[in-house]
Amino acid sequence: MAEPGRRHVLGGAAALGGAFALGGAAAAGRAVAAAGAAGASARPLALTHATLIAAPGVEPPRPGMTVVIRAGRITTVGRSAEIAAPPDAHVMDLRGRYVLPGLIDSRTDGDSGDGDSNNGDAPPVRRGVTTFAGSGSAPLDGVPSLWPESVSVRDAAAARRAVRRAGEAGAAFVRVHPRLSREAYLAVAEEAGRRQLPYAGHCPDAVPLAEASDAGQRTVEHLHALLLAVSTREEEIRRGLARVRVAAGADPYGDWLRQIHRLEWTAVRSYYPDRADRLLDRLAANGTRITPALTARSDPQGPDAAQLRGIRAHRLHLVAELHRRGVPLLAGSARGGDLHDELEQLAGGAGLGAAAALRAATVEPARALGLAHRVGTVAPGRAADLVVLAPGADPLRDVRAVRRTDAVVVRGRLYAEGVPTPAAMIRPTRESGEASSPFASVELTE
Repeated sequence: MAEPGRRHVLGGAAALGGAFALGGAAAAGRAVAAAGAAGASARPLALTHATLIAAPGVEPPRPGMTVVIRAGRITTVGRSAEIAAPPDAHVMDLRGRYVLPGLIDSRTDGDSGDGDSNNGDAPPVRRGVTTFAGSGSAPLDGVPSLWPESVSVRDAAAARRAVRRAGEAGAAFVRVHPRLSREAYLAVAEEAGRRQLPYAGHCPDAVPLAEASDAGQRTVEHLHALLLAVSTREEEIRRGLARVRVAAGADPYGDWLRQIHRLEWTAVRSYYPDRADRLLDRLAANGTRITPALTARSDPQGPDAAQLRGIRAHRLHLVAELHRRGVPLLAGSARGGDLHDELEQLAGGAGLGAAAALRAATVEPARALGLAHRVGTVAPGRAADLVVLAPGADPLRDVRAVRRTDAVVVRGRLYAEGVPTPAAMIRPTRESGEASSPFASVELTE
C-alpha cells in the first residue's frame, strides 16, 4: 500500500467503464490519508462483537461481527461466534458499538489535509475522516478569477498549458472554476482527456451542465449549474449568465455570487420538473457525480435572506431529486465547514435518510476516486480505515451519531478515546500539535 499522500496509479478507464474518476484515471489519483505518515502496528488488532456497517446504504448492519487487522489491512471479517481472534492479537470488545468505514471527504474546492480545520474543531481524523479527494491543481478560472489562488486562463492555448503544468506538477486532478470561458473549458477537457488526467470542480457559467457531463466532467461541485438548467426560462438565464461581470477587487467571489443568486431566484420561480428529469437521467447515464456542498452559506442573512432561503429550499429539493433519479451524490465539506454538517443536511435537510448520507461519504466517493478496492467499505483486503462509535450511537437511526466517535483506525493505526483497550496493550503518545485533542494516538505494543 502506498504511504499517505503518495501517488496511486490506478487503472481507471477499464474499472470505471470509461469514466474519469477523481483520482481514478490512469494518470493517477492521490487519496490523502488524514492521519499523516503514521505506521501500522506489527501485531494484529481484532475488533470483536461489533455491529458492523460494512457498506453503508448498500448492505444492512450485521451485529456480533469481528474485524481482524494486520499490517494496515483488513484480513478477516466474520461473525464473532465463528471466528477466533489471532492468538497474538490485541482484542477490543466492542459490544454495543457500531463500526463503519472511515469517512471520505469529497471536497475539492480548497485544500484538505490533516491539520486543524478552519472552524477550530478537532483535526479531521478525530472526526472519522480518513481519506480526502486528493490534491488538485490550482483552480483554473477566467479573468478576473474569483479566488486569489486561482490561475486566470484567457483562452484555449492558456488552458492547455495550465493542464500540462498541472500534470507535470503531479496534481491528482485539474480543478475548474466558474468563470472559465466555454472555449477554455473545452480545451481543458480535451487536454486532460489526452493526458488521462481527471478534471473536477465547478461547472463554468458559460457551459451548460449537460454539455459538461457529456464532455467527461465526472464530478461537479455545488448546485448552481443544475438549478439554472432546469427552468422554463433557461435561455433567458443563459443570456443573464453571459452578462455577469466580475470586477477585480476586494471580493470578486461575493460579487459573482450576488449576480448568480438573482438568476437562481428566477430559476426557482420557473422550475420545470420534466426538464429536470431529463437532465438528471442524462447525468446518471453519464456517471456524473454531484457534490452538493449544502452547508456552504447555509444561514443567509441580510436584505435578500428570504430569497436565499427559498433558493436553499429548492437546492434541498434538487438533491432529493438527484437521489431519486439515481445520480450518485458525494459528501464534501464546505470552506470552514465540517463533513458531519454535510451528512446531516443530506440526511435530514434533503430527506435522503442516514444510510444514503453515509453512502455519500463512503461507498460512492470510493468509487469516484477509483479506490473502491481499497477504501469505502469494510472487507478483507481493504485498507484498515474504520470508525468506532460510542456505545448506543446508531448512525442509521440518526446520522448525528457519527459525531460520537470513540476511536478511529487509519491504515491500521488506532486513535482511541473511551474504547476499553487494556492498558498493558497500548502505549499512548501525543503527536506534535495535538496536545489539546481528547484523543490519544495509540501505538499497539508487544
